[in-house]
This record gives sequence, structure tokens and C-alpha cells, in this order.
Amino acid sequence: MSSENTSSTCSKVQLTLMHLFRLSGQGAQAHITPFVGTQKAWLEEGQAHLLAGSVPFHDRHMDVLSPQQGKGMLALFGIRDALSELQHWRTIARNSHAQFTYVHMQVDVGSAHTGVVTRALLREKQAGLRFINAKRCSAEMQKEWLARFAQWVREEGGDVTQDMAHVRQMAKRPDLYERLLWEDEDLRWIDVMVLPLADWPDSTQTRQVAYVRAGAPLLQLVQGSDQVQVHLPDWMQKK
Repeated sequence: MSSENTSSTCSKVQLTLMHLFRLSGQGAQAHITPFVGTQKAWLEEGQAHLLAGSVPFHDRHMDVLSPQQGKGMLALFGIRDALSELQHWRTIARNSHAQFTYVHMQVDVGSAHTGVVTRALLREKQAGLRFINAKRCSAEMQKEWLARFAQWVREEGGDVTQDMAHVRQMAKRPDLYERLLWEDEDLRWIDVMVLPLADWPDSTQTRQVAYVRAGAPLLQLVQGSDQVQVHLPDWMQKK
């Protein structure tokens, strides 16, 4: 996230969406098929157009935990994690005979805060603070969130002692982070929340992704290729 100094200041954050699709045939017989990270694909005057979706999970069994249509999307965040993911999916595309592209989104996130985020700070900032990183939130607030996650898992019939006994296990449930954003009154102003994600099968490895709430103020959309036009869903631009 860019900022001018270490105090609160107007700031923006860059997020990335990536997409795989397949092209077959030529001319009037050309056909395009969405692969991953893409909800819909079509051709217009020979150019590929894609309707963006959330970045894909490595464990495809987690697809059911994707953000709900009309509420938000998951995007890549951070230089290291984003580069690693883009390289990984480029390799997948090459091995699958698919096409690869990406798009950068720049989002206005209001006041920047470089220190630990507490519940008191959230209440003080109100609409001025629209970006948080879950890992940089106070230990007390993370414990509160864990208790709420555990309650929701219990309501689902899950085993809390196995599935939600530690803060690190929250990284397995991106859907509950989404629910938290929509139900916690102190988070109602947050447009972008960076959260840990553990989506590698049979691994405890985690990475960071960003949940972008529908209606987050978009400053710029930078296409990764002049051969492909990526579009955001209409509902992503409505508060």
C-alpha cells in the first residue's frame, strides 16, 4: 500500500486478478472458453473479453468458500505473494495449453495506518479507515474473531477443537472472513481486508490475499495485455 509518510494519509492499494482461458479455432470458427479466475469469456471483433472472478484456490475443494456474488472478490496482494502466484498460474497455463492474462486494480482506501489496528481505532476512524490487514490487527481483536469463527463452525456442526482452535486455522475459512466483514459493525467501513489463506492441499503454508468489497472506489484498472480486455462485474462498482 502506498503512502506518503508513516502518519495517517490518503492512500491507495494495488491488487491483481489473474485469468486463464482457452482459444480454439480461427476466424468465424474461433471459440473461447473460460478456465480459472474467469466467470465468462467472449470474442468481439477477434479480441478476447473476460468477466473477472476471484483469484483461484490451489485446493479446488475450497471453491465453495469463494466470495458470494454481489458482495466481493478475492485478489492477489503484496509483491512476493502476487509474483509467486502469477508465475505458478503461468506455468499451469503453459502446461494446459491455455492463455494467461492479468489485470491490476488500484483502489482508494482512504486513510493509511501503519501501526497495529485495534477495535478502538476502528471506531475512531470510522469511514476514514477503509483498509486493514488481519495480521496487523491487535491480538485481542484476532481472539475475538477466532471466537466468532468457532461459533459459526459449531453452528455448522463442525468440531471446533479440530477445525477452529487456533488463530492460524482461520486461514482455512475465507468465507468466514467475508461473513465477518459484513456482520461486524466496526468493519462496515472496510473496503479492502488482507487476510491469510491456507489453500495448499496437505500443507500448512499460507499466503496473503485481499478481499475487496463491492463498491470499493476504483482509481484505475490496468490491463496486462492489449490482446485481452478484462471487465469487472457490474456489481463490483456498486456500493
